[in-house]
This record gives sequence, structure tokens and C-alpha cells, in this order.
Amino acid sequence: MATIVLNKGIISYNEIPTVLTDDKPIVFWDTCSLLYFNTIVSRRAYREFDWDKKLLDWVLNGDVYSVTSMLVSQEFNKHHDDFKNKDLGLEAGLIHTMQQYGNIVGGQDKAIIDKAIQSFKLSSMMDRMVCDLWKQTYVINDDTSFLQKAHNRVLSSTPPSGKEQEYKDCYIWETFLTLCDYAPHKNQAYFMTENTDDYCGKKCKTPFPEIQNEMTTHKGQIIVSKDQLWVAIARKLGIIK
Repeated sequence: MATIVLNKGIISYNEIPTVLTDDKPIVFWDTCSLLYFNTIVSRRAYREFDWDKKLLDWVLNGDVYSVTSMLVSQEFNKHHDDFKNKDLGLEAGLIHTMQQYGNIVGGQDKAIIDKAIQSFKLSSMMDRMVCDLWKQTYVINDDTSFLQKAHNRVLSSTPPSGKEQEYKDCYIWETFLTLCDYAPHKNQAYFMTENTDDYCGKKCKTPFPEIQNEMTTHKGQIIVSKDQLWVAIARKLGIIK
């Protein structure tokens, strides 16, 4: 089990107005969006590296707040090693295949391949990136109000609760809605998820009407891919129009 480092610490939802004081974008990560940092190789999602790197740079440079919930931190710790080790294993398999190929062709071609293999460190790079991200992330502590609201969503089958009664997703979502309500600057909070099934439906990237209505009411925004998140934040920061 992983043990993440939380340099920013754990805050209660009541502390949000006094901690997130600057007028800048707030990214709230769900479990999938953070674990996906460690699945670039297994998902063959190599193009995401640039988006992840740019998002991390914004957080490290203090341009963007990084926030999540206590439940997300617990779920991440529980599953992180499995995701990381799977990617490392696939990367090791790729290296082994390249080495075998180099041994077959030999000569100068083998030397070129051996040199290229030395740069096969994407899995480790991504793991360092997500660890650096956690160090700059505020974690909103558990609260009984989140539990009750999540319970009510499950009973009414309100998204993200569905057929499988996704209690944890509901708890995380209610934490984000509270963040939106308590953030001193409105229309700045983004819920980052790559779990489109529960928030949008199967093979769909448009949030359920219930989710969209809550975003209007609570003045937040749900994002379902890293490239979309980059565009949304870049606009907020005035980098693009």
C-alpha cells in the first residue's frame, strides 16, 4: 500500500474560505483521475503525458489549487501500487522485447536500440509526477454531512449513483459540491474525472442532466479528460481565448 505525502495537509470544509483565498482555478481530483497518472503505458495513452506535465507545472508554480477528498486519498493509497506495478511490468516487457530484437540485428543497430532503451522511464516519470502533485494537494477531511448526502443520492439513484449504487462516488461528488459552495471565488472549481460511466453514462461524455443542473446551481464544472481540463484552465489563466 502506498503512503502519499501531504505537504499541504488536511482541511475541514469550513476552512476552505480561509485556505483557498486566491482568485485562481481549483482542480478537484477524483480517484480515477489520479490513478490514471500511473496507467499511461497500460492504456497506451502516451499523448496524455504533455497534458499531465502542463497541469502539474501549473500546480507546482502556484497558478492552480489542487484539492481532493479524504476518501480519494484512501482509495488512491489502496490501489496505487497495483496500477504502478502493472505499468512498470508492461514497460519492462517492452524493454525485454527491444533487447531481444537488438540482439538479433546486432551491430550498429543494436547500439542504437540499447541507447534508446535507456530512455524508457515513462512509468517512473509518471509516478514521480503524481507524487509531486499529492505534495501540493489540499485534502478535505471527512464529514458526516457528506455521508448523509451520499446516502440520500444512493437511495434516490441520483447520479453518480446508478444500478451499482456507487456510494463512494456520491461521497466524493458531495465533497466537491461543498467545495464549490465554500470557495470564496465562484466558477473556479473543476471536478476532474475520467469515470464517464457514472457521471455521463456508457460511451458518453456529456454529464447526466442531474449533474449539469448541480453544476449550474453550485457554480462548478465537471471535466472528463485531461485535455479538456487544460483548455478550461488555460482560458481561466488567460493563456488562450
